[in-house]
Amino acid sequence: MVPKNRQRRPGPNAREVLYGFHPVMEALVAGRRRIEAVMMDRQVPSERQGRVIELAQPCGIPVQTVTVEALRAACGSDHHQGVAMTASPLPMAALESLSFPETGDDGGCLLVLLDSIKDPHNLGAIVRSAHCAGVDALVIPKDRAAGATPAVSKASAGALEHTRLCQVTNLTQAIEWLKKKGVWVAGLAMEAQQTVFQADLQGPLALVVGGEEKGLRPLVRQACDFLVSIPLCGRVDSLNASAAAAVVLFETYRQRHEQH
Repeated sequence: MVPKNRQRRPGPNAREVLYGFHPVMEALVAGRRRIEAVMMDRQVPSERQGRVIELAQPCGIPVQTVTVEALRAACGSDHHQGVAMTASPLPMAALESLSFPETGDDGGCLLVLLDSIKDPHNLGAIVRSAHCAGVDALVIPKDRAAGATPAVSKASAGALEHTRLCQVTNLTQAIEWLKKKGVWVAGLAMEAQQTVFQADLQGPLALVVGGEEKGLRPLVRQACDFLVSIPLCGRVDSLNASAAAAVVLFETYRQRHEQH
């Protein structure tokens, strides 16, 4: 049975304020959003602001000069770095739109599924690592989890703008659907006997990363084909979700590319 996953369908007038140099630049480069205008807080642009203008103007995107106070109010943050844009939300892909090739230089697709990651900064860091490790798509729950917000794009240093996202209503059903498509599903769990360095992470694979406090939920854990852990030393007994995801992703990258 195909899970009833909902594709994000913002209204025709939906918009949000993306802020920070890297998110704004990468949104302009990626071209996945409808951009209404760019805002800056200086009459004489800085070097970075000038680079934004060089990308925006040929596309016919208005560049507006506003006060620092107005820019802060529009962004809802002090971390705007003097530049922001009003744009449509990042589009979501349906899970069913993903393809699962079994051959290729990397041995198959690589997905990341996030189980109840609620901190936007953690999500942004995972998105950045996933993008750099060559992940094909991220799958996130619709409820009780962080979404693709401007804060996440800022935390990802703009990597979110190039990342394919699927939003699902039931992560366990999504896992079962992926397994039927021939994708192996590995859950990250600190008590797993097999470490990430012992596991075979090649071929079509989905990595499941649990939430910041409780890790994988029981039903999600049971749905995984196998579990992997990260060996640790020292007095602290765990990594945070984004650091753990990065370790597993780059071990996966190593296994898939060490012979190429």
